[in-house]
Amino acid sequence: MTIHVKQQLAHPSWMLLGLLGILVSQAACVEVGIPADGNKPFAELNPVQGMHASPAFKDQEKQIHYNATDKEWVKGGMRLPAPKTVPDDHRPYPFPADAEKAKVLKNPVEITEESLRYGKLMYETNCIVCHGPKGYGNGYVVGEEKYPTPPTLTSSRVRNWEDGEIYHVITNGQGRMWSYKNNLYPVERWAVVNYVRALQRADYPEPQDLDRIKE
Repeated sequence: MTIHVKQQLAHPSWMLLGLLGILVSQAACVEVGIPADGNKPFAELNPVQGMHASPAFKDQEKQIHYNATDKEWVKGGMRLPAPKTVPDDHRPYPFPADAEKAKVLKNPVEITEESLRYGKLMYETNCIVCHGPKGYGNGYVVGEEKYPTPPTLTSSRVRNWEDGEIYHVITNGQGRMWSYKNNLYPVERWAVVNYVRALQRADYPEPQDLDRIKE
């Protein structure tokens, strides 16, 4: 047996009355926003007070807060972190102004095909514009009426540097070269050191390199 149920639709007039009742109950929270003018024939109603003029703060912008002492709203700075607070991943560089002491730093990045490829990528992204593709100091921005020629990375002077000394220069800069500590993470700097060593070995191979060629 099938039972047919006829759905009774609410009469439009009752729906209108219900809507008006809701609006009346919320009258305390409704305010007129932008009034009617030549461009807008009807005023705008905002369901929340102050919604038409809510402040929009930008990142790092001073914000309004309540000063309990003076009992007034003032525009102040951002809340400061606790004293001596540092990010949990912060590792301060131990020799910010002493290249001689940086000799003791050991390169934690093992020389592998993968790390050399990564060092090459970092070198060509950050260093090649001045130092050139092979480290000769003939980069794109070097020349007459441009930046002065930097030292050749394959010179005997740089070849005799410890890895820590090259890392120190990348980290803190030297002469006209600025610091790259904000461009490269420590592991990326060490990878660049390894690639600089590869450029040096390409021009000045060691005996074991020549033995490999003979094999």
